[in-house]
Amino acid sequence: METVIKKNNNSQKKFKMSANPRSLSPLRYPGGKRWLAPHVEKIVEVNALDVRLFVEPFAGGASVALHMLHNEHVEAIGLMDRDPLVASFWKVLFFDTDWLVKKIRQTKVTLDVWKRLKNSRRLKSDRQRAFACLYLNRTSFSGILNATAGPIGGQRQESDYKIDCRFPKDNLVDRIDWIGRNFRDRVLFVWNWSWRRGLVELRKHIARQEDASKIFVYLDPPFYNKAEKLYNHYFDHAEHESLRDYLAQVDLPWFLSYDDCNEVRQLYQDMSSVSVNCLYNAARVGETKAKRKSSSELVITNLEANYSEIRFPRRRVRGTEITVTEEERRVGNFAY
Repeated sequence: METVIKKNNNSQKKFKMSANPRSLSPLRYPGGKRWLAPHVEKIVEVNALDVRLFVEPFAGGASVALHMLHNEHVEAIGLMDRDPLVASFWKVLFFDTDWLVKKIRQTKVTLDVWKRLKNSRRLKSDRQRAFACLYLNRTSFSGILNATAGPIGGQRQESDYKIDCRFPKDNLVDRIDWIGRNFRDRVLFVWNWSWRRGLVELRKHIARQEDASKIFVYLDPPFYNKAEKLYNHYFDHAEHESLRDYLAQVDLPWFLSYDDCNEVRQLYQDMSSVSVNCLYNAARVGETKAKRKSSSELVITNLEANYSEIRFPRRRVRGTEITVTEEERRVGNFAY
C-alpha cells in the first residue's frame, strides 16, 4: 500500500447517466446509505476537514465513498469488506474493469445461471467472485446475497417482474466502465478483511503519515436486528460491543450509522447521536417509494459538529429526534 496520497488534479466529468450522483453504485445493497451521503459530505464541510483518505470498513454498496469521490470532497478512498464476494467485486470493478464489462455483456440473465452461481462452491478467483456478487445482487430479492434470498420473480418466474428486471446491462456497463476509468487511480486499497484487522492495518499506515486528521472513517456495520437474514457476515452482541469499545478510544474522525433500536442506543449512550428517519431501498419489485418501509437510523460521531448545522431531512425537531413528513420521504427532499 502506498504511504503518500497524491492529489488528483485531473478534472473529472460528472456521471452523465443521472443528475443524481447517489445512483452511482452498481449494487443494490440491503440498508444501503446512499440517502445519507450528502449528509456525510455536510459533516465534513461543517467540521472543516481536509480529507485525503475516506475509508469504509463495511463497504457494501460503497455509495457514500463514491459520492465523496464524485463530488471531489476527498482525494482517495479505501474500502474493506469481510464478505469475499463484495471485496472482490470492488477490486475487479476498479482494477479489472474491461473483463467485468465483457462478462456482463456475454452472460444471459436467466434462472439457470442464477442457480449455478447461487450454489457454486468453486468461486476461487476475484473475477469469479466479483461477477457472482453483481449477478446475484441484481437478480436476488432486494439485492440480498445471503443464502436465504431467492430470485426476483420466484423459482417459477410467475411474477410480472422476472429475474432480469433489475439487470439493465447497458446501464450497468456504463456505470462500471465510468467508475473504473475515473476512480481507479484514487482507490488506495480494497481489502477482504474484518473491520478490526483493516483498522489495525490502517493505523499502521497512519503512523507513516504526517497528518492523521486527514483520514476520515465512515462505518455502516451490519444491522443489530435481522442481520442474519440480510448478510453473509454479521455481528453477535459481543462484536457490536467490540466495535463500540474501539471507536471510544480511536483518535480518527469517524461517523457511524446504525439501525435505531434500544440495544444500539444503550451501547452508544455516552456518545453524541441523533435519530434520523429514512426510507430503505430494499423493497418488493414494483413497489413505489411511498409504500416502502420507513424506519430510522441512529447516526453517531466523535466530531464536535452541532447536528442542527448538518440539517438532515426534517420538518421539526424534538430534542434530538428528527422527523420528516411522508411527502418529504416520498420525493427524497434532502435539500439543505
